[in-house]
Amino acid sequence: MPQTTAWATTLFHHELGGFNQVKPARAYRFHVGIWWHDDQRLVAFRQTVTEIENTGHLVDSDLTHDSAWETARRELHCPSSVEYFQIPRGRILWDTVHQAGILYHGNSTPEVVFKELARLYGLPRWELRLDEHYLTGEALEEFYRLE
Repeated sequence: MPQTTAWATTLFHHELGGFNQVKPARAYRFHVGIWWHDDQRLVAFRQTVTEIENTGHLVDSDLTHDSAWETARRELHCPSSVEYFQIPRGRILWDTVHQAGILYHGNSTPEVVFKELARLYGLPRWELRLDEHYLTGEALEEFYRLE
């Protein structure tokens, strides 16, 4: 996101079993992880690809939205009654074969967020994948009505 936006970005790096808040600068290594955003803020949790034992061509973080939610909720200024799945969120994986990130997201994420995530996670190339797990609002309600 350009400096002229009103967005605030908070970035946490996961290491040694905990979260450390870091300056949201461009990453120079590939990362995977999870994130949330609202109209004013982006909160991201990342791990470097080299920290993760990889058994296949897709590298995924062991971070979960429910375990990081309390930290993210405070950064997003959400009341304690808000659940982690009510806020737009997603997950980033690394494809070792194609040397590209895969950004899983829901229905409420604008293009500007994808570009900022690619910068924060050090992704030279990325592919977007809409995933029903990350739907919010009416789209989520509609999804459950179809089942």
